[in-house]
Order: sequence, then C-alpha cells, then structure tokens
Amino acid sequence: MKNLQHYTDDAFEFHKEVLESKNKTKKDPTYKERIENMNDVIEGQFSVYDESFTQNVLERIGSYGHTEGEKNDLLKLYSYKNSVIKRLKVKITTTDANRIINTCPNCTISEINSLDHYLPKDEFPEFVVNPKNLFPSCTICNGYKNYVWVEGGKRVFLNLYLDPLPTEQYLFVNLAITGDVVTTTFYLQNNGDIPNDIFEIIETHYNKLHLLERFSSNINEVITSLENTIISFIDKLPLDEIKDSIIEKSNRDRIAFGHNYWKSILEIELANCVQYMNRFVTID
Repeated sequence: MKNLQHYTDDAFEFHKEVLESKNKTKKDPTYKERIENMNDVIEGQFSVYDESFTQNVLERIGSYGHTEGEKNDLLKLYSYKNSVIKRLKVKITTTDANRIINTCPNCTISEINSLDHYLPKDEFPEFVVNPKNLFPSCTICNGYKNYVWVEGGKRVFLNLYLDPLPTEQYLFVNLAITGDVVTTTFYLQNNGDIPNDIFEIIETHYNKLHLLERFSSNINEVITSLENTIISFIDKLPLDEIKDSIIEKSNRDRIAFGHNYWKSILEIELANCVQYMNRFVTID
C-alpha cells in the first residue's frame, strides 16, 4: 500500500469535460442543459472540496442537498467506461517510472476494475465526477466500503491521496506450519512510533475491508513462488545466502510497493522461520 499522486489540474474543468463528452439523445435532449444550470452550485461545492482536500478534513463537508431529480441527473455523469474517466484512471495509476499500477491500492490484492467515490456518490452526487474524489479500486474493496465512510465524525478509510503512510512496520504475520501446510494470521500492531490518530484509521481501513483475512486467503501464490525460488537455488547456494537474498528482495519490494506490503511481510517471516527453511535442506 502506497500513496498515490492526486489529480492536480482544475477539477471543475474536468467536470465540464465529462459533461461535454456525454452524447445528446432524443430521449433526453435537455440533459446537458439541466446539468449546466447547476454549474454555479457545482463549482462552489468543488471549491469547498478543494479547501477541505488541502487541509485533509473531507469529513467536515456536508452534502449540498440536491433534489431527487438533480441527484439522478448528476449520477448519470459517471461511467467507468467514459473516455474522460478512463484517461483519468490511466493518469493517476501511472508511476514516475511510466508504469501503470493495475493492483488495487486499497488492498494490494485484486485488480483495479472500478473507481471508488471517496465521498459516496449517493450522498454527495455533486462530486460524482470530481477527479479528487475518484480513487482506483477493485470491486471487492468498493463493495466493502459501500456508503459508510465516517463514524463518530472520523473517517474510517485511508485516503491514499492525502493520508501519509507510516514507514514503521505495523503489519505482522504469525505462521503455523504442519507438515507441508502453512497457515497464517496477519495482525496489526503499533509499537509506539505511529501517532494514534493515524493508526486508528489504519485499523478501521484494514478491518472494514477485511484485509487481514483476505491476505491469508491469498498466500498460496506467494508461498509457491517463494518455494520455487528456494528449490532453484538450494543446490547452488548455502541456505543462509538464499535466506539473505529473499529478505533483500522483499525489502526492495517494500520500497516499491509500500513499507507494509503484505507479500513482503510474509516472505520475510517465512525466510526467518527456521522450521520452514529447514524443510528444503533434504530436497535432492
């Protein structure tokens, strides 16, 4: 999990670009005109969003209170398949190295196949195509997030455009090895170096997206790849050197994918587990 670069151009101009991309239809010939009639309101709300975004206090924004008809019109602006929206997705998922991230940043497990509205679109239809409110996501995370984003006046999900992720380790894993079977229990722990307000939102983010359980359900690919690497080198290098190489590679991945990248945390724990690594000594 890593921070992403947010949209930096004029957000309201993006809104107008999306509207312009909508086709005029015989069934609803006045649609664009109705949206344009709301432009002053929308632009004002975008200014409120920008100010709250800059201060990282999006939870303080109140819904404008559109009529049901206005809400339905605004919601029609958004389509994941819209060409303007698709270009936005490419822009915010392209790294400085000109590589496109295609793994959901919220969970680092599943493929990006949707854009999540950080402020839910049904509650805040005015921000339905605000690019700073659109976040690349998988449908699993999007579904778990649903409409609940604030509890007791506090946000319960990380905003990876805004919330600085700690460099300290807070994700850990316990291993249980029975024969050839490895099972895991991931857990969160603040060893005292992470501010409580940051750690609280990390906890609710992980818990509400069921990330700890989802990590454990997806360990097979990680373990299979690791074991294939160990088996490939077991006759060529001492076990300690293989272990050191695994840890070095995993720590490099943590720089690339986040200091608490679950796959790296698991690989390092396996490499440091004497019971696990000794299984490979007897392989012919």
